[in-house]
Amino acid sequence: MNKTIKVPDIAGFCTAFGAVGLKVGVRTGAEKRTQDDKEWFVVRRFLKAGLRAGIFEAPISVQKRNPPEPDFALDLDDGDTVAFLEITEATDQTDQKEMTAFEHSKKTAMLVGDFGGRFSGGASQPGRAWALDVLDAIRRKVGKAIFLRSETNRHLVIYPNSNASSLLFDDEDERVAFGFLREAIEIKRDTYVQAANGCLVHILGKEYVCFDLLGRVELVRREANKSSKKS
Repeated sequence: MNKTIKVPDIAGFCTAFGAVGLKVGVRTGAEKRTQDDKEWFVVRRFLKAGLRAGIFEAPISVQKRNPPEPDFALDLDDGDTVAFLEITEATDQTDQKEMTAFEHSKKTAMLVGDFGGRFSGGASQPGRAWALDVLDAIRRKVGKAIFLRSETNRHLVIYPNSNASSLLFDDEDERVAFGFLREAIEIKRDTYVQAANGCLVHILGKEYVCFDLLGRVELVRREANKSSKKS
């Protein structure tokens, strides 16, 4: 049975979610995290930011769905579905393998690239790679359910999680990265808008949330959250 969480208002948000999505968990071992764990981790943070920004209105329920449907449905109390949400990572497979290898190593620290990931020699403008990772995440959804025309509102939430994102050390770094992303989108804006097919695209960064990347573009600072670090 799919999990459903009912949020009465922003004040009751954390109580409604409880431990769901609070932590993403480890990558390896008997208690390693699942895909659902990662998606709830992201949707918890995005939905809270969306409620605070007025993108969504409480009371609202969020329900996990089964493939090939989008990952989540948002419903009003009367049972009407108001939106579909899809969660996807902006990343690179070599970076993901490095994160797993680092966890296997039991070391307490590493330099980026020590375990085969990108930027072992450093990166002068990691924000450019970060932006390309985001664009790749958008392209991967072409032809998927979230980008298919529907009478229900659709939202793609992209969560950067890579060596590029780990090299964005503060809010200024992330603002620069968002600048690179907007420049890249402008070059082929029509292509990306047509691919999204009416779906709104959002970015859940470490410091900011970008709402409606392909439209009005609203950059909102995230609420401080110790659990929002790279995972």
